[in-house]
Parts: sequence; structure tokens; C-alpha cells
Amino acid sequence: MTTNRKPFHQEFAEQIIEDLKRGTAPWQKPWKAGEFHPLFNPISGTVYSGVNFVSLAREGMEDHRFMTFKQACAEGWRIKKGSKARPVVFWQFTKEETVIDDDGKPVLGEDGKPQKEEYLLERPILRYASVFHATQIEGIPEWKGRDVSWNPHERSEAILEGSGASIVHDQRDRAFFSYTWDQIKLPPKDKFEDQSKYYATALHELGHWTGHEKRWNGNERTFGPKGTQEYAREELNAEIASWMTAMELGLEYDRGQHLAYVDSWIQALEKDPYEIMRACQTAERIKGHMLGFEKGIKMEEQKEENITKAQSKEEREHEKTPAQPANEKTYLAVPYSQKNAAKNLGAKWDGKKKSWYAPEGADLTSLGQWLPDGKHQEEKPQMAPEQEFAQALREAGLLVEGLPIMDGKLHRVAVEGGRHNAKDGAYTGYLDGRPAGFIENHKTGLRTNWKATGHKLSAEAMAEMKANAAARQEARDLERKEEQDRAAKRAYAKWKNAKGWAPDDQQYLQKKGVKSHGTKVDMHGNLLIPGRDSTGRIQTMQTITPEGKLFESGAKKQGAFHLISRYSSPSTTQPVLIAEGYATAASIHDATHKPVAVAFDASNLEPVAKELKKAFPDAPLVFIADDDHTQKNNPGITKAHAAALAVDGAVIEPKLTDAEKAKGLTDYNDIHKERGLNALKVELNVGIRKALSKKQSRELVPQ
Repeated sequence: MTTNRKPFHQEFAEQIIEDLKRGTAPWQKPWKAGEFHPLFNPISGTVYSGVNFVSLAREGMEDHRFMTFKQACAEGWRIKKGSKARPVVFWQFTKEETVIDDDGKPVLGEDGKPQKEEYLLERPILRYASVFHATQIEGIPEWKGRDVSWNPHERSEAILEGSGASIVHDQRDRAFFSYTWDQIKLPPKDKFEDQSKYYATALHELGHWTGHEKRWNGNERTFGPKGTQEYAREELNAEIASWMTAMELGLEYDRGQHLAYVDSWIQALEKDPYEIMRACQTAERIKGHMLGFEKGIKMEEQKEENITKAQSKEEREHEKTPAQPANEKTYLAVPYSQKNAAKNLGAKWDGKKKSWYAPEGADLTSLGQWLPDGKHQEEKPQMAPEQEFAQALREAGLLVEGLPIMDGKLHRVAVEGGRHNAKDGAYTGYLDGRPAGFIENHKTGLRTNWKATGHKLSAEAMAEMKANAAARQEARDLERKEEQDRAAKRAYAKWKNAKGWAPDDQQYLQKKGVKSHGTKVDMHGNLLIPGRDSTGRIQTMQTITPEGKLFESGAKKQGAFHLISRYSSPSTTQPVLIAEGYATAASIHDATHKPVAVAFDASNLEPVAKELKKAFPDAPLVFIADDDHTQKNNPGITKAHAAALAVDGAVIEPKLTDAEKAKGLTDYNDIHKERGLNALKVELNVGIRKALSKKQSRELVPQ
């Protein structure tokens, strides 16, 4: 007597419904960091995914190994008596068939055997297998558990950064994905109980982000209003996907925000049991995309077309495009799965050479898609790459006058609705090979890559384009030089017409506890600090007001510095120290009595050092770094070392205690105010001697 067993998807849906009611579905339960190992078959190496991932994870077993009866027996192990197998499913997407020629005969290969070719099935076939858990197998080695040798939080951050998603931390207690604005909205990190909860939430919203129509390839995801079945269905997709991803990363997982959706999920599964199959498949795709972001793999932003659609499009194009007759018999690279399409468009089969071809006079407009590499008839780009890139920049909200500079360097520009004089947009453009670029709008959070739609440029076109770009760059450089000259004259006029030398009790100097060294004040009492080049010519002017620090608009700041020295002409052999801000430099000078150059910021350390080398070619240069310990990559330290490497200089770093760091101290002016001038003298003089001694030791080492 036979029993009619329920279909797999119906049994699976009923199991998940019961789990949901009890609150024990895999994505409902809390998981400790590293507790879950992706379920796998240790014999075949298969890592279970999608439906199998969820189905096998339901029981929450510590050992995550499964295998078939035959595999266990082949290893000399035995299935325990009374053990019940678990079903796993897989899709068969392809099928092998013998290649047949026009006469209906098999095409033989060099070995005399019929050639086989794999082709896609129009409808994938669902297959089943039965597996046993490791606890049901006698003789299998003991499970040693999972070794999570990476930092799950770092990997999660890499996924978020690699996705390119716009993530805005401007919410008080809500987290959501805005489909309209294509943005992920989150509370600040410090509002979450811990990092794991932050990343679990962020990955959940990133799962939604992947489903935007600009990125998702398919129509199985819809974003309906809250409370609708569409909304609950998409929540199920993202919830399973974020759980799968967290388990893959070894991340602690306890979202605990499912109650609002459980009833809707149960209703959806009761109405259509196959819904859980679709949700698991979709979640697996989402997980795959998210793990790909960590490796720099971007989602394709275009829809797939099947062969039938491509064929019908080809036929429509054939009707309206002028014919391009073949001048000779032209062989074609036609895959077996597309032979009927090629045949309908006029291709013929060469039985001797076992290849399809376009006969003389055949229309290559339609058959050109199968021409071998190097013979494709390519369309010319509809517009020049620079024009196309300019259009993309403007669509992204960047304000670009004329054509963009495509020289491979980063260029900053203003954006629509941005702050006055702020450059919140950035782009980089390349002309080599296929023109491409990068666009970022800090105001909107947009961050994207761009590629020209035209084909790869010829050597002649590339040479002409580079020549035109060079001419435009020369014109821009001349215009910029003229603007900088005008700004330098304005800065010089401000300096000459200043109210007088700054007194030591000037507001900013008094606040920082330093003296005036070659600075002036304007009529409002603001501090004026000139930025000069190696010849002493004023290039720019820094004005320090109660509201902040300003530089002369349009002036050249790169390489400009203010030298604090006891002598009008310092010794050309004694060390010259270089610091970022004026207050730090003044504290250092008061403690050491050595000449100190104010570079104004970390990015200007190296340009200033190279400028100082012109005036003091034999003087050792020592960079007095700021410790920007609260900033990513600590620019104060990293840029000081980079500058020292460029000019063969030395570096000393402030030795801050944990308590001082907790107070927000970062530089030697902070140490001056915190510990006093005498303590600063000791630390600096010892530090400078050690730094120079270390540098001299390196120079004495034989090369």
C-alpha cells in the first residue's frame, strides 16, 4: 500500500509555520558569535544554501555536518539503526544533449565520439536527495567546532562600505530603508546596545537596499506600504538574508523585532506554501550579493534578457536597420543553444568544418552578434566620454562648469544645495581604455562608479582626446595661476594694512596659552597668520576668528607656511621643526627655541617640507605630529610619517596618557596647557634628540 506524501514545499512550509508560532524559526532565535557554522557536506564539500540552509538549521545542532547514506558507507562509517534521513533539494538548470547537424546526424569529436553540449533548461527541474546528520553516523570523527579567525565586525563594516549604499545615521530610534531616496536610515552607532546589534540591523536594511529596481535583477521583490502582504514578504526576505549573512560572518545575532510580522508571514505561508521556498531562494541571492560587496563585487544594474527576447529584439532591429551584406563566406561562433536563432536569421551549417557561417550576401547586421572576437561591427559612441561623464556628474548633483577633468586624479566641486564655498562633491575620471570614473556627492550620500557607454577607443582617437585634454588642462592651469596671483595680492594687502602686531593677550592666543610670533590682528581683533613660500612671498592668509579659521579665497595654500624663529635668518644646518597649527607650533617654539614652520594642516606637511628644502637644503626636518586618535586612520600620525619618508625627515609623536586621550587631547599645545611648559620642554627635547639620532643611525647603515 502506498501513501501519498505531501510535496516537500508544503511540508517545509508547515514546519516553518509551527516554528514561527513557537518563536523558534532559525532567524527568530538568538545566536552567539561564532556559534553557527554554515551547514556542509564534509565528503563532497557542498555548503548548503537557500532552502537547505534554513531547513537543516531548524534543529540548531552544534555539529553542522550532513552526508548521504552512500557517502557514509564509502568512508567505512555506519548509519545508526532507526535513523531518519532529512530531505535536501537542488535545482537542475542544465542538460546535456548530443550535437546534431542539419542532416540529423550526431557531430563527432576528434575522439570519434558524439559531441555533447550543455544547454539551459527552459524550466529548471527540482531534484531531491536524503542526508543524515553526523550524530546519526557511527565512526565519524568528532566535530571540533568552528574557528572564527576573523573579526566579524570588521567584515560587516567592509560589506557596508563595499556596497556603496548611502547610509545616513540621522534617526533617533528607527532603522529603515527609504526606497524613494534609495538610502538606509539608522540611529548613530552609539545608540545601539552593542556593535553586533548595530551590524545585524545595518545588514538587514542593506538586504532591503539590494532589492531596489536599480539593482535587483528580477520581479520577485516588491516594496508595498507597511501592513501589506508585499511589505511582510519583503521583510521575510531581508530577515532570512541578514540572519544567513550574520551566521556566515560569525556575528552575534539577536534582532528580536519579528512580532509585528509573524502573523503576516504565517498567513502568507498558509495561503501559498511555496512562498517559503521563494523567500529562501531570494534570501540566498541577497546574502550572495552582500558577501560579494566585501570583495568589491558590485551588483549589476541592468535587467537580464533571455535568448528568446534577444532573438525577437534582433529580428525587430533587422527590420529597421540597413543591411550589411557579407562580402565573403564568414564563419560564426554560434553556441548550440542559439543555433535555431542563427539559422532563422540566415546562418548555414558547414558539415565539413563543423561550424556555422554567414554565406556571401547574408545580412551581418543581424548575424554580427556571433562574429568571432575582433570582427564585431561596433557602433560609435553617441557622445564623447567627457560629455557623457559631465552629464552623469550633473545628474548626480555635482556642479561642473564645462567638461570634467579626466586625468585620473580626484577633483572636488560644489553640489546642488550645498553650503556656500563648500566642495561637497568629488569625482575621478579616466580616459585609458574604456573611459570610466567615480562620482561622490557627500550631501546626498550618493557614491557610484561610471562607465562610458561607447566602445573602447582606438589608439588614434585616444591620442586626439588626450591632446585636447592636455590643451584644456593648460588653459585651466593658466586661469588658476592668475586667480592665485590675484588672491596673493589681496592677502599681501591685508597684511600691510593690518591694524598692528598681535598682542600676547589676543583672544585666540590667550585661549591657547601661547605668544604672538610674527602675527598681526585686523581691525576686528582677529588673528592674521601669513602663509609664505620659500622666497618669503605671501601666498595666502589664515584668519582666526571666534567662529573658526578661514583662508583667502582662491589662494594657493599648498606649500605655504609661517616660520616661527628667534632670528630673521635661521641657521641653514640646525633642525627645522614642522607642525600643523599655529598654537601647536608656538608651544613647540617656546619650549625648544628652535625654528618651527606652521603647515596649517596635515595634508600640507609634505608640500611645506619640500618648500623648506629649497630654503634650508642641509637642515634636518623634524615633523611634530598631532595624534588624531579619534579619527579614522589617524591622519595626523600617518601624514607626518608619509611626509618624513618623502623628504628623509624624522617624526616625533605626542605621548598621551589614556586619561589625556579621554579628555580629547591630541597635540603638543594640549600637553603644554595640561602639564605645563617645563614638562613640554623635557618631552620635546628628548623626543627630538632620539628622532634625529635614529635618523642618523639609518643613514650610517651600509646600503
